[in-house]
Amino acid sequence: MRIILTFTLLMIPGVVSSMNVTGYSGGGVTITCKYETKNTAKSFCRGDQRSTCSDLIETETKDKWVKSGRFSLYDNTSSAVLKVTIRNLSEEDSGTYNCTFGRTRGKDSYTEVNLKVITDQQNRSVRGYSGGNVIINFKYKMKHKNNVKVCKTAADQCFTVMNTNRTTERKHDGRFSVHDDRSADLLRVFIRELNVNDSGEYKITVKVSEDYSVFSQFNLDIRDDDCCVKSISLSAAAGASVNISCKYPQSHKRDVKFLCWRSGDNLCAEETSVKDSRRWSPEGKIQLYDDREKQLLTGRISHVTEQHSEYWCGVQSDQRHKSFITRVLINPTVKTSPSTGVSRTSTSLASPNTSAGSSLIIPLVLFFLALITAGLLLLFFCKKRQSQGGDSSSQTGPGKHEVVSHTGCDYEEIKDTHKQLPTNPSDSSNCVYATVQKATGDSQCCITSAEDLNYAVVNFHKKSDCPDSVSIRNNQDYSEYTAVNYLTA
Repeated sequence: MRIILTFTLLMIPGVVSSMNVTGYSGGGVTITCKYETKNTAKSFCRGDQRSTCSDLIETETKDKWVKSGRFSLYDNTSSAVLKVTIRNLSEEDSGTYNCTFGRTRGKDSYTEVNLKVITDQQNRSVRGYSGGNVIINFKYKMKHKNNVKVCKTAADQCFTVMNTNRTTERKHDGRFSVHDDRSADLLRVFIRELNVNDSGEYKITVKVSEDYSVFSQFNLDIRDDDCCVKSISLSAAAGASVNISCKYPQSHKRDVKFLCWRSGDNLCAEETSVKDSRRWSPEGKIQLYDDREKQLLTGRISHVTEQHSEYWCGVQSDQRHKSFITRVLINPTVKTSPSTGVSRTSTSLASPNTSAGSSLIIPLVLFFLALITAGLLLLFFCKKRQSQGGDSSSQTGPGKHEVVSHTGCDYEEIKDTHKQLPTNPSDSSNCVYATVQKATGDSQCCITSAEDLNYAVVNFHKKSDCPDSVSIRNNQDYSEYTAVNYLTA
């Protein structure tokens, strides 16, 4: 149909071409009209008929931009094209326009432009934070975008910060990235590692075809807020869970909060968000809890892996852009089994409203440790007393006798009785005297009379199968005894 319409228009004298242009409310378009005649006067007018077309802007200046309200013209004589820019589009701008060349519209050539404006709320202002990132979404329904250019405007010029062709859906250039999300008809622009010098006016231009391109302009406001930590690092066992906590500025209390997992150049490969205050997000790998009174976003990340090690806390004021505030780095550690002596690391997160109950765990643990310690000390002292009682019972006190068996013979030990035993053998006619030997190292001291010791006499009743001598060793207390009597069976 367009081919037929173009052919019909070409049959009309003066008509060069016709084009259809689609723009978005709040944004702008730049239209390229080709011409053949080298007429001085160029203009852009609105109307279906050339004779009634009302000029919106005209110029006789070559190779220089001329502005009039929302319209601008640039006559590129080297390429023989007239560029027309319309800013701040609205639905009322939809209609038919003409690029005219020459002062006499009835005779000179022109290009017909059919403009359609689609309602879409464009970004006017984007707020970011120093050290963080922003994602800006632009809605474009065109399926065949040739390239994207991002530039920063200053003094009526736009300095390019990124320019890419559409060979891939994702392009990375320094701190800037562009993702063409065709399934959602969105163009996502990523700006990382923000600083206050990034503040200013930006323009994003998408070239749709050789005939025209569409663009959006926004003001980027970068702030350095003391409320928020720029980066935090955590450790967790691989496969376990880890808790996170992020502060956010008070101006975002009512905004949506989110946690994004970064994968390469994609700042938000996976996202979990929470809209309500003091209410957990649905269960999943990531759970979030927003306490707006404290301006604190807390959450739990389960099943930690090395691949999922970088996350970002942020806020979303509207659907058109996201502000990333705090970077969360997770260092997964090796999880060992209990048999290796290393306990597994696992964390859990309770609701902030129940934190007081969780604080009782430490006192209870200390109480039980004290009980165990007291029990062990009591057991130690009991064992010690029993040991001392056993040692004392094995010894005989003064005046006590103990019968010791030795090869079928009975000896009676008498400790320190201090009794006066008879020193004269004649006093005990029934006693048979023997020899008592006291071992001193390798030598032996023979005792043949009572004067050699402090004790009186050692008496034996002789039995045929009993030994004739008794040895007293140094390491025993036998020398403390008064007498050793050999008893016959």
